Amino acid sequence: MSHAKPLSAGAIPQAPASPSTIEKKTLAASKFLRFVNVDYNRPVDSAKVSWQYVERTTRKGDVDAVNIFAILKKKDGNHVVLVVKQYRPPLGKYTIELPAGLVDNNESPKEAALRELKEETGYVGQFVGSTGQQFLSPGLTNENMVTIFAEIDPDLPENRNPKQSKEDRKMGITKEWLPLKNLHETLAKYESHGWGVFAGLYAVAHGLYIKERMGL
Repeated sequence: MSHAKPLSAGAIPQAPASPSTIEKKTLAASKFLRFVNVDYNRPVDSAKVSWQYVERTTRKGDVDAVNIFAILKKKDGNHVVLVVKQYRPPLGKYTIELPAGLVDNNESPKEAALRELKEETGYVGQFVGSTGQQFLSPGLTNENMVTIFAEIDPDLPENRNPKQSKEDRKMGITKEWLPLKNLHETLAKYESHGWGVFAGLYAVAHGLYIKERMGL
């Protein structure tokens, strides 16, 4: 069996040029979404082909939305991550997710994520780092998202009695702490009990598992 050699950082190839767009047409639109058809030249043979997808009407810059992976470190080492639970009509079920939301005008992903954390959970987080743009379903939508990583200090005065925004309480969003240890197993148990699990949360959980399992 042959194995591909890993690329060094300087060897990553530039992305190919995008094929030419012949026509982009809006098929339907609402306040938040737009259903479009795009005709373009297929890269392999330049044949004209069509694709339908959904895009948000709310994009203000390069990033549509953010989510935030906020951790509370405990002295005993049993660290926890803050998640939210809410009903999602497209799924017809309740979900386990990370606090998330759209990026407002003149707002950076970092600012948006820390704002959403405060609104949905009442907690104030301290920025740790972030991912680049993530495309969760590129065959269906051009929506992109950035994950922000943060730490919550329970000793801060503003975190001693956290309160959600009135709007998020009205939406029925609740918060819960889940242990980081074996997080992938906890999420799998939620899924087996009928909950939908947000892809970004599952991805980080399995990344932690793979790192531990393989000793990376």
